[in-house]
Amino acid sequence: MIRAYVFGIGKGEKYLERCLLKDVRICGYIDNYKAERMDSYGGVPVIHQESLHEPYDFVIVTLMQYKKIKHLLLEQGIPSEKIICFFDMKDASEEKNWKLIDAFRWRLELLWKHYTEIAIPSMDNMEYELYADEEQIRRQCPRIMDAQTTIDILCREQKSLARFGDNEFELMCGRLRVNYQDVDNMLAERLKEVLQSNEENLLIAIADNYGSLAKYTEEAARDIRMYLTREVRRNHMELLDMDRQYYDAYLSRPYLMYRDKEQAKYRFENLKKLWKGQDVLIVEGAHTRFGVGNNLLEGVKSIRRILVPDKNAFDRYEQIREAASRNGRGKLVLCVIGPTATVLAYDLSKDGYWVVDIGQADTEYEWFLQGTKERCSVKYKTVSEVAHYGDTDVHDTVNEIMESYYGEIIEEIEGSCIQK
Repeated sequence: MIRAYVFGIGKGEKYLERCLLKDVRICGYIDNYKAERMDSYGGVPVIHQESLHEPYDFVIVTLMQYKKIKHLLLEQGIPSEKIICFFDMKDASEEKNWKLIDAFRWRLELLWKHYTEIAIPSMDNMEYELYADEEQIRRQCPRIMDAQTTIDILCREQKSLARFGDNEFELMCGRLRVNYQDVDNMLAERLKEVLQSNEENLLIAIADNYGSLAKYTEEAARDIRMYLTREVRRNHMELLDMDRQYYDAYLSRPYLMYRDKEQAKYRFENLKKLWKGQDVLIVEGAHTRFGVGNNLLEGVKSIRRILVPDKNAFDRYEQIREAASRNGRGKLVLCVIGPTATVLAYDLSKDGYWVVDIGQADTEYEWFLQGTKERCSVKYKTVSEVAHYGDTDVHDTVNEIMESYYGEIIEEIEGSCIQK
């Protein structure tokens, strides 16, 4: 009997299940996020990566981002010959791995996945990309103001901003897409309320995904195509108003997804105009640490912070709203709390506050400073897009930078406590 751990619970694990040979015993599932919420899956233990101690023969990685996972496992001391990446065609062609996974079914699954999740979505989106400037296609796509103009309006008129990305749309459709916010019916209804609102002082921003993708890297464009299937596009169009002016939600992502990396510095400098000379209140996750350890917030007049739970912040929404209302008057309120920020920006803007749902801007800036070309962890900060890999060191450290950060914290919402 071959003993194996499976890294990841989700769609990839279902692919593996259809191919795994009967004489393989699954000792456990490694899922750093789900291990916090469940003890077992299908009667098999769910563990954190660091708890991998029981004797085993292989670790089978079922996540698409297998390169990062394999690197982390190697750093943990797991030999390369014990790691199998299900979505790596090279591993699928290795005869030694066929004693665990049926060779024919394995390669067939990968070909089918490529066809259904890459080839078909690419063909479905082709007309929107190729004919984005044609009147007929333009009428089928929402009107989105570019990021620079959006920032200019925010600065000049001090309007608030509520952003809608893939995560917000998926929550409105009752589907789970992220590991830091569960599907919540009340949150879904509030998001729909915000999206369909017409408040004079609030800009509604959506991702510029619906037409040409030429300005994005091939990887970013591919990810957009894989997400924006016919069904998903139809879901979005049912929620959007083609006669409305929307704004660019990607103002918070000035770097990684763009082909032209040379313009990133200019994009960030433009973004920094938002808070230059302002008293700023940051509402963020307990380990987000927006602007800590870099100069993204240079030029601000003052910084105060309210910390909220890293996960399922909407469960504490009324407390978050009350704390932000109490401390945000006369300040620029920057929100970094996922979909909850979208709702908070709407509610506070109606009460006369200046609120910007700023999203992943700090993470993007850290990646820009590193010069990386792919998503990666950032020391001492949670990175929502890679945190479930277990490679993000968010343990507190005592140094001058962190002492300054602690001094900026004026309130911690229940469930967001940090160790100092």
